[in-house]
Amino acid sequence: MRCARIAVVGTIAGLAMLGSAGSAFALSPVIADSGRPGDIVLLSDDKLCGTTSATATSTAFTAPVTLTVSGDHLAAQATIAAGATTGEHKINVACGNGKELEGTINVMGAAPTAASTAGLGGSQGADAALLAVGGVVLTAAAATGFVAVRRRAGNAA
Repeated sequence: MRCARIAVVGTIAGLAMLGSAGSAFALSPVIADSGRPGDIVLLSDDKLCGTTSATATSTAFTAPVTLTVSGDHLAAQATIAAGATTGEHKINVACGNGKELEGTINVMGAAPTAASTAGLGGSQGADAALLAVGGVVLTAAAATGFVAVRRRAGNAA
């Protein structure tokens, strides 16, 4: 009986959390890939314009972009401007029929320009004391396994 109560309360709490977070999971009418300055990203109207072309503008793009028919939706490629700031930028889409759509694009920080200075993971040298301790531990483990197998073999006969 107590488990049933916990299950019911947990279900109600979970549904309440999902209900209040619904707007956070709402789909944007304009779908855009994330990218870094200089990247080419894909845009889509998610089948909402209902026309054969549309124009997308954003402060993140180098220039306005014309979306054209691609299968059953409108799509285009846009280049993220070299000076685009990191974060979300609004995308405005003007459909050919007068409909207006909005979406966002996430501009990530610039890509690294030099190799990272990561360590070599201890592969440059060996500490003799650590090697000796490791060898002793491995020898002890092998000896313990050997003794255990011998005892079982002796008891089976």
